[in-house]
Parts: sequence; structure tokens; C-alpha cells
Amino acid sequence: RLLSSELLLCIYDFLGRFDINYDVFKLRFLSEDSEPRLHFAFYLLNTFFAMLFAGVVTFITFCKNFISTSSEKILITTISTFVIALTQFVLVPYDTSSYFFIALFLLLLIQYLNKPDNYKLILLVLTLIISTINRESSALSISLAGALLYSKYKVSKQSITPIVILVISFILVYIGLRLQANHFRTNDGNLLMLNLTEPKNILGGFFGILLMAFPYLISNHKEQKNNITIFYLLSLPYIAMCFYTGILYEVRLFVPLFLTAIILSKYSQKHHVQQ
Repeated sequence: RLLSSELLLCIYDFLGRFDINYDVFKLRFLSEDSEPRLHFAFYLLNTFFAMLFAGVVTFITFCKNFISTSSEKILITTISTFVIALTQFVLVPYDTSSYFFIALFLLLLIQYLNKPDNYKLILLVLTLIISTINRESSALSISLAGALLYSKYKVSKQSITPIVILVISFILVYIGLRLQANHFRTNDGNLLMLNLTEPKNILGGFFGILLMAFPYLISNHKEQKNNITIFYLLSLPYIAMCFYTGILYEVRLFVPLFLTAIILSKYSQKHHVQQ
């Protein structure tokens, strides 16, 4: 997760050039050696990418394939942004930026599906590469591409070729990052039993299920429900790793699934709106 970490350190160093009185923010920390400047750097980084995410989702809602009323467009963007904010009680530099890159990938994917060409496919690959350098949950972009390509082309050359290119790109970048780090182990090891036995993690799991179920409730047609289902099925490796090495109490793990699915709930290849 190099990109977001480097950006955080750059912001931290930049803030160090100024004589800022952080007492005005009235920050309170559990640990006495916590540093307000680093906390503020987290705030600036995540707020910046939250704004970019909201902007990209707004663009998506105005695509001709996005079937919704004006009120629904506003609500989807607002709810998505609020969910991001409310689930960031575990403060990390790479979550919000990863949501932006997934949303950007979806926007480019919609353009590619409307009029496929090699230039747009290259943009998708570049976005996936940058997203993978930022966070390995970029693999969900491949699940998303698989769901929408299958919805339009079924099992054919038009669907298989882009997926193969995206998968190879992801694997090469991911292996390169692992080799640079000189290890392939997970950060926290096997947490499966803790997730299945600790009450807080069980509650976190139920919350994740509710997040994943919500997009079904607001879907317009059977097409959207099918796309969401295929996306979830293709995302099973990610979901399995959440249970194996994640802490389900950190419900942010389910947020990229929710953000993608809630957009899919209003996306249609068969129904267009006049712009």
C-alpha cells in the first residue's frame, strides 16, 4: 500500500514547514505521545479523496446508463460519502483513496462498455495499476468488470479478453509489490475464529451483510440485481480474506462492496435515459 502511505508522509512533511498551532482543533488522544500533525495529515488526505470520490460518483449518476431520479442521484452520492465517513473510526490512509480509484475505474468502464476501444482499455489498465499500488482491494475492480462485461457480452471474446488483460496487470503489480516488501504473509495472520466467536466481530459481520443487502432493496430491475449478484460472487475471494485475516468489527472492509453495489443498483445496459 505504497501510494497512500507516501502521500500521507508528503502531507505530513509539508505541514512541518508551517508553524501551526494544533491546539485550536482541540484534539484529544488516548496516547500522550500521539502527534496532532500526523492526525491532521490523515484528515487532509482522506477529505481530499472523499471529495474526489463524491465528484466521480456524481459524474457516474449523470451517465445515460444510470437510471434514477434527481433525488436518487443526490441520495446515492450523499449516502455513499456518509458511509465512508462513519466507517473510518479505524484511521488509515488507504481506504478513502481506494474508494476513489474504484469509482474512477467504474466511470471509465461505463465509457468502455458504451463504445469499446483500445484507448479506453489502456486507461482502465492504468487506473487498475495505480489502484493496486494504493491497495490490493483494487481486485474488486476486476470483479466489477467481470460482472458488467458478462452482462453485456456473456461468455465471449469481447468479455474474456479485457478480463484477462486486467487480471494479468493486477497479478504482475501485486507480485511486484510483494517482492519489493520481501514477504507474502498477511499482516495479522488467521483471525477466522476471532471473527466467528467475538461478539463485536459477529455484529460487524451482520452490519456488513446489511450493507451488502441494501443495494438489492433499491434496485430498479432484475438486471441490476443480477449484476450485483455476479459482482458479489466474483468478489468471494475478497470476502473470504476479510473473514480470514480481517477484523469484521472494522466494517470498512465491506464498504468497497457496498459502494460498488449501490451504483450497480441503478446502472443498466438495457435502459437508457435521454440527456
